[in-house]
Amino acid sequence: MERMTANVTKLEDNKVRIDVEVPPEEVKKGVEEKVRELRKQVRVPGFRPGKAPRRVIENRVGRDYIYMEALQDSLPNWYSAAVVEQNLRPVDRPEIHFDDPLDEQEGFKFSATVEVRPEAKLGEYKGLEVLKREVEVAEEQVVAQLEEFRGQFATLAAVEDRPVKEGDFVVMDFKGERMSGGPLEGAEAEDYMLEVGRGELLEDFEDNLLGMSADERKTFGVTFPADYKEESLRGQSVLFNVHVKEIKERELPPLDDEFAKEASEFETLEEFRGAMRVQLEEEAEQRVEGEFRGRVLDSVAKEAEVEVPEAMVHEKAHEMVESFERSIRAQGMEPEQYYQLTGSSHAEVEERVRPDAEDTVKKELVLDAVATAEGIEADDHEVMHQIEHFGEGSDRSLEEIAENMRRNGTYQLLQEEIARRQALDFLVENAVPVPMPKEEAEGGGAEEVVDEGAGAPEAGDVEVVEVPRAEGNGGEDVPGTEETEPETGKARVEASIQAGEGPAETTREGKEL
Repeated sequence: MERMTANVTKLEDNKVRIDVEVPPEEVKKGVEEKVRELRKQVRVPGFRPGKAPRRVIENRVGRDYIYMEALQDSLPNWYSAAVVEQNLRPVDRPEIHFDDPLDEQEGFKFSATVEVRPEAKLGEYKGLEVLKREVEVAEEQVVAQLEEFRGQFATLAAVEDRPVKEGDFVVMDFKGERMSGGPLEGAEAEDYMLEVGRGELLEDFEDNLLGMSADERKTFGVTFPADYKEESLRGQSVLFNVHVKEIKERELPPLDDEFAKEASEFETLEEFRGAMRVQLEEEAEQRVEGEFRGRVLDSVAKEAEVEVPEAMVHEKAHEMVESFERSIRAQGMEPEQYYQLTGSSHAEVEERVRPDAEDTVKKELVLDAVATAEGIEADDHEVMHQIEHFGEGSDRSLEEIAENMRRNGTYQLLQEEIARRQALDFLVENAVPVPMPKEEAEGGGAEEVVDEGAGAPEAGDVEVVEVPRAEGNGGEDVPGTEETEPETGKARVEASIQAGEGPAETTREGKEL
C-alpha cells in the first residue's frame, strides 16, 4: 500500500514548507468515512437510516460537498502525520496551500508553511565556573527541628493562676450580634477551643481574649474586613459576647531518652539527634544541588543566543496559568471566584508570568541545542519506563499506549523532555563549582532557583495560591515533564473551508486553514 510522503524545505525566519503527497488510498478512506457519517445524518426516502448507497448520498448532497467535508476532516490529520514523520516542532498554526481538489484516483497534494522551534546558538557551555554554596547545618537548626517534633507530642494542661496569653488554648462560648440589631447566623459556638494568636479567627477577636481569666465574660465589638471571604459579613460591625470557660497551655515532654524511644525508632536522644542532623544535611544537600543546577543553566543560557518566538511564550504562559488554576481548584475554589476576590483576571495573571514563561522557553531551547551538540538522545528503555508510569491503572497494554503516543507525537515530546534532563546533567557534570562567599550565601545568594511563585496578588482573608513557574528553571524537573499521561497532542489545523448550501466549490490557492 502506497504511503503518504512529506518533504521539508527550510525557509527564513524559522519557517519551513512541508510538501505532502497523500496517496489515493488515503483520500478514498477519508471520503468513505465522510459518506458513512452522512448516511446516518441524511434521511433518504425508501432507505433505512445508514443504509442508503453512496451514489444516492452523492445525489442528495452533491459530490463536491462530500469532498469538501472530507477535506475539512482529513487535512488536519494528514498535516499532523507529516509533522510527526518529519520530526518537526511547529510553534504556530500553519498556512495550507493546495491547487487541486481531492481525487480518489490521483490522490491529493498540499503544502504547509509553518514556524518551527528555533535553534539556539550556544556560547561557552562546558567548563563554566559557577558559584555553589557549602552544605551547612547549624546546631540551631537541629534544635529547632527537635522542638518542632517535640511539639507534636505535647499535652494540654489547665491554667488557673493567670490570664490568657498568646499561645494558650482557650475553651469558650461566644455569640455574635449585629451592631444594627439582630442575631448573626453562624457567629456562635459552645465549648469552642482556640489557640490564641494562631490566626484561626479574626485578629481583633483573638486580641480581645488576651488578659481574660477563666470563667470571665466579656463583650466587645469587631468589624469584619472589606475583603472577608463571607460576602455577607464584609464591613459588618459585630458585637460578641464571650465566656472563657477554661485556659490551657501546652506542656512539652522532656527531651530525654524516653522521648526518643516514644517519638522515634532510636533508643537514645543522641541517636535521635544524630539521625535528625543527617536528615537535615541530606535535605540541605538537595537544595544546594538544585540551586547549583539552576545557576549552571542560567550561566549557559546567558552565553547562548536565541530568539524566542512570541507564540511559544504565549503558549508557555497559558500553560503556567492553567497549572495555577488547577491548584486553585484542588483547594476547593474556582478560578473565577479567586480572580473576583483578588481583583485580577486570567489575562492579567498570564501577562504577569510572561517574563518567567520567556525565560523557561529560552532554557528549553538551550537544552535542546546542548542535546544536539553532544548527541544526547533519550534511551528507549527510559522512555518506556516513563510510559509504564503513565499507564498505571490503565487497561491498555504498554505497547498500545506507546504506539498511540508515536502516532500523535507525544512519544517524541517525552523523548525531548528526557533528553533535556540528560543535557542538564551533562552541563552540571562539566561545570566547575566555585565556593560561594559566606556573606553572599547568608545575604540571599542561596535563592531557590525553582521558584514556586510568580507573585499572585493577595486576597485578604483568602488563602493565596502563588502562580507556579513552569518546572525546570534549573531544578531537577525539565520544563514540560508532567507526571501524567500525555494528551493526544495533535498538531491540529483549524480548517476553515467555506461550505454553502448544496454543492460548493473548494477555495484553493493560498487558502489558510
